[in-house]
Amino acid sequence: MFDPSERKGPSVERTTDFWLQPAEHAWRPRPTLTGRDHTSFEVWDEERERIWWGDWVAFGRSEEVAGQGDYVVRDVAGESVFVVRGAGGRLNGFYNVCAHRGTKFLDDDDRGNRRKAFTCPYHAWTYDLDGRLIGTPNVREDELFDRSSYPLHPIGVDEYAGFVFVNLADRPRPLMDALTQGTESMTAFERFAMQDLRIGVRLVYEVEANWKIIVENYNECLHCPTVHPELVKVVPLFRFGEVWDDEMRDGGNAMADGATSFAIQGRSELPPLPGLLPEDRGRYYGSYQFPNLMLNLHPDCVMYYLGYPRGPSHTTVVSEYLFPPEVIADPERFKPEPVVELWDLISKQDWNVCERAQTGVGSRSFTTGVYPRQDRFLYSFNEDYRVRMGREPLG
Repeated sequence: MFDPSERKGPSVERTTDFWLQPAEHAWRPRPTLTGRDHTSFEVWDEERERIWWGDWVAFGRSEEVAGQGDYVVRDVAGESVFVVRGAGGRLNGFYNVCAHRGTKFLDDDDRGNRRKAFTCPYHAWTYDLDGRLIGTPNVREDELFDRSSYPLHPIGVDEYAGFVFVNLADRPRPLMDALTQGTESMTAFERFAMQDLRIGVRLVYEVEANWKIIVENYNECLHCPTVHPELVKVVPLFRFGEVWDDEMRDGGNAMADGATSFAIQGRSELPPLPGLLPEDRGRYYGSYQFPNLMLNLHPDCVMYYLGYPRGPSHTTVVSEYLFPPEVIADPERFKPEPVVELWDLISKQDWNVCERAQTGVGSRSFTTGVYPRQDRFLYSFNEDYRVRMGREPLG
């Protein structure tokens, strides 16, 4: 397990463990996860309990539930849950289950505003924004029925940098403990002020691949010269199969000479984000937050993937692009097409090879693969995964 005490200042202090040692250090090939880890429903069920329902998971953006009564419903690895902004601005999270007879009363992916209450469409039991049962038609007073004993079933919910996180565990640990646990952390990028940005573009992809294959693909670039010829022109380091420049702050990567935007031509008409360091104007940053948030930070916008697994071999990937709200509101300045065009191309290229990988790990011939040194970040992800699944790390 990675030690959050290594974190110092605005970024995560890198350790001298095997995955961060210099290239000249001896590296022995290490095994990948097994094919079963990507295809088995038994493993998937255990993942749901230990990972998806056992700790913090990125759920969406705070702007989706900005006002009192605003709510969003999402499926978290097979559990339908919703988040609502209650009185006084507090976020509340609940299972999408009526306390009467277990009816699912909101549709998945539904969002809107219920002002003051939610009513189950089956028997019209009604709950306020804090989950209290306030209406029970046809239940008589002489039944000695105590409404306070039958609230909605709560879940943990918290916010950071404009993102909403949910936790279905019985006793959720503090969100910041989870956010600072790994070798990298989104907390290193507070200067991007993501809480002040808003969604300007949203794309949704259905990918026939296990969520871990998608995460591993995000965290390596051995495939980049072959799969992403357009990308390696924008970020030259990727041409060599590396994803992290140890000489740059927060693992940033320099874009091509003169590039000021993550676009095929290296530029866009979008204004730069406010508050960035001068060096940020020509860099790309990537940061993975376990288990399902993959951040991509650029000089003029922030793009991220949110992965919502539907089973061992299918993941819904939501890709959203953040900009200052005043830029989105100004048609003269809001021209995101160059950035979206490149990322959409990269995404489709990635999903194609991820689906090929999913097919391959399902073969009876596949037991485990192998990680060379440039896959060291994938191996560290595997080790973290093993610990969270209650297994012994390989070391």
